[in-house]
Amino acid sequence: MTASDERGAVTLELAAAIPLLAAFTVTLVGVVALAGSQLLAQGAAREGARQAAIGGSGRTAVAAARAALPPGRQAAVRVLRPAPGLVRVEVRLWARLFPGGRVELTAAAVAAVEPAPEPAAEPATPPARPAPTSPPASP
Repeated sequence: MTASDERGAVTLELAAAIPLLAAFTVTLVGVVALAGSQLLAQGAAREGARQAAIGGSGRTAVAAARAALPPGRQAAVRVLRPAPGLVRVEVRLWARLFPGGRVELTAAAVAAVEPAPEPAAEPATPPARPAPTSPPASP
């Protein structure tokens, strides 16, 4: 085998390896983007569950979950009460893996509902003090 034959073989191997490396890189970037979207969904679910647990309504929990997402990010948020004293918030969003391909990601968080604070008792009013008396006037 001559030196020019070996150079041709190396060039052919490199030409075959470059598309494989490019495909691997694109796939790796897509997986990282999916992982980031999953973290966003999980954080949004956790925020919604926290808001619902401290006594917020379903609307405030949904608003808190949406506020945890970047502006313009579309997501579906559900607030459920699976059992007395528990609240579950589910966030479903879509991520683009490749152009034209969408993947649905779902995250959920469960929290125990905080007990409502007891109403504060009205402060006791101190007993009324008698009005000070002035000494009798001397004639």
